[in-house]
Amino acid sequence: MSDSSLLEKCCLIGEAVSGDPSHFMIERAFSELGLDWRFLSFETSAMRLTNALTGVDALGFRGVRLLGEFRDQGAAASTRTDRSQRTGRVSHLTRHEGRLLGDDSTGPALVEALLPWGEPSGKRVVVLGAGGAGPSVSDVMVERGAASVSIADPSAERSAALVLKLKERLTGSLPASSQPATEVSTLNWEESWIELPDRFDWIVATASWPKSDNDRVASALAPELNEERFVIDLGVGSSRSPLLLAAEERGAQTLSGLPVLVSETALAIEAWCGASVDRTLLRDAGEEFLGV
Repeated sequence: MSDSSLLEKCCLIGEAVSGDPSHFMIERAFSELGLDWRFLSFETSAMRLTNALTGVDALGFRGVRLLGEFRDQGAAASTRTDRSQRTGRVSHLTRHEGRLLGDDSTGPALVEALLPWGEPSGKRVVVLGAGGAGPSVSDVMVERGAASVSIADPSAERSAALVLKLKERLTGSLPASSQPATEVSTLNWEESWIELPDRFDWIVATASWPKSDNDRVASALAPELNEERFVIDLGVGSSRSPLLLAAEERGAQTLSGLPVLVSETALAIEAWCGASVDRTLLRDAGEEFLGV
């Protein structure tokens, strides 16, 4: 057997990793791929993330997955892809030319998970939450030609800042005579009321607010949900979220966060090892871990 010090190593870093299925899913994928690699999970504080990334980089780790708010902190601690620089987030890092390169795969993972329902092109999309995965979701919707992206957040300043960044990207990438292909705008979010456009196709909830607010968010949106809507909730758990339950009761199509997590995890592993990953295997592992 090979000396363990010579085996490739990857890891998960977060503030609380025990309830996340990523470790279980990734080990299952490594086994299926026949990779004699080691995967570790580490807990630390956000204030020490830079030190943690410096350590795993110095130790030669092949790849890193970040959880929660560490994805925002990681943006300041690594060399990054163009996508990661646009969104300001890092979901995983891959050793490239001797350094850990940060990338944000949340947007592409969402598009992959949505393929059975079509491409974002031409869709009118509402993004709930300008924090967390909000920039990742909004960026990929603009990239894939959504007709409109409307952003609602409890902080009007945060949603306005994200819209400004998207508009700058749109106008900066087009000839002066062209009009942006995607209309981007803010929506009002008050204590018990969330503004929605008169016409929209998809709602993407980024779960970037306290879980204690989930019932209130679902109640605020429920009257606008029907069979013409498609509701995506990026939260991952052992039960359906209040928003998804409200949507299903009113005939709307729904997608939970697990398929997105599956695609995101697969994209990270593929970046690390260069081999295709079986999404069904990862989903089965995630469901087994969560008990769903």
